[in-house]
Amino acid sequence: MSDQIIDLLIVGGESDPNTRRVVDQAHLRDIDYVFWDTDQPTARQIAWDFDAAKLDLGDAVYQPAAMFLRYNVFGGDATGNHAAHEMAESFALAWPEIRLLNRRTAGDANNKSRNLTRARNCGFEIPETVVLGDVTPLENVPNPESKIIKPLAGGDHAFVVSDVIADPSRLGPMSPQFVQEKLDGENIRVFSIAGDLFAFHLRTTEIDYRSDDNVSVHAIDVPGEITRSIHELVSQIGFDYCALDFRCRNGFEAPVFLEINSFPMFVAFDDACENRLADRILEFLTV
Repeated sequence: MSDQIIDLLIVGGESDPNTRRVVDQAHLRDIDYVFWDTDQPTARQIAWDFDAAKLDLGDAVYQPAAMFLRYNVFGGDATGNHAAHEMAESFALAWPEIRLLNRRTAGDANNKSRNLTRARNCGFEIPETVVLGDVTPLENVPNPESKIIKPLAGGDHAFVVSDVIADPSRLGPMSPQFVQEKLDGENIRVFSIAGDLFAFHLRTTEIDYRSDDNVSVHAIDVPGEITRSIHELVSQIGFDYCALDFRCRNGFEAPVFLEINSFPMFVAFDDACENRLADRILEFLTV
């Protein structure tokens, strides 16, 4: 069984549109790549040792110069997807010469509270925030219609506090929560990829744009007042690839930092900028 030296190994699920976009762009750019589909029943047929940076995938052996890894939350067998992703990530981290997005932070928890403090120290304005381990005090929150609530950890959606008081089942299982001021300006997301910034306006009427089936995404210029702080925060954390979310106080004025996501979904944003995100990811990994 001969080894195949390749420029890029893509490990993720066919049913994940983000992984699929990277595969498609790699094909269009004529990159020497192999796609290992973690949706397949055979996805766990992975093995490697510490003698050389060679990865056994099924009945083939590869020596990748770079790897794109994405855990699939969209479909396939969750256990198989997780096992395949963990094996591939462990291999990549064992061999520092393999190019990998967010190598410095792989395996670290992307703690929202720590990031809020970091963001403020980097010059961002952050929302007025209280953290609650028990949401019983919500009944006594002043002006609940002007506050939002979202989980301390994880990616569940945000709700207006007054709506949660009226229907506590909106929160689902009990967990610690952020209670923050409700901002009424526009939503902005900025992707940082290898130091390059790409900004987008999310036009929505919902408090959480992910709840809006009609949300529209448009590429915009990066607001100048947050550029320096973005570079400082991203550098401090050590991300090669991330997205920062902001909501403005009034229109596009006074962007307030909400959070930074370590490996965000990007397809809708890539559509809005003619594949510049996927192309920059591939450039980082293969150039």
